[in-house]
Amino acid sequence: MTHTEEWREILHELIIYGMLFKAVSIDAKAINHSELKLSYVPILESVSAAAERKHHQYRQQFGRMGGKIRSQGSTDSFLYEVLVTFRGLQHEVIYNVEVLKAECQVRLNNFQQAFIDEQRNGRA
Repeated sequence: MTHTEEWREILHELIIYGMLFKAVSIDAKAINHSELKLSYVPILESVSAAAERKHHQYRQQFGRMGGKIRSQGSTDSFLYEVLVTFRGLQHEVIYNVEVLKAECQVRLNNFQQAFIDEQRNGRA
C-alpha cells in the first residue's frame, strides 16, 4: 500500500467510525423514548463507545501521519465531502452517502458478531 493509499484508508475508517458512533448514539436515544419490553440502550451505548474509541484511534493515527480534517459534511443527500490537509497539501475527498451507510452497517454487524463470539467463548 502506498503512503497516499494508506492515509486515505485511515481517513475512510475515521469517517465511517465517526458516523457509526453518532448514529448508534442517536438511535439509542430514540429507542430510550420508545415503550419496549426490554432495554436495548446499554447494548447500543456499548457499541457506540467502542465505535467512538476506534474513531479516536484512527483520528490520532491520521494526525501522527501529518493529516488534519478541516471540514466535513454532507453537501446533499448523495455526497459527503471531507476537506483535509495532509503534509501541507489540501485535499478534497468525496464519498457516496449510501456507501458510507452500508459500510457503517458492516462495522455494526462486525461488532454484533464479536459480541456473539465473546458470549460463546465465555460459556465454553
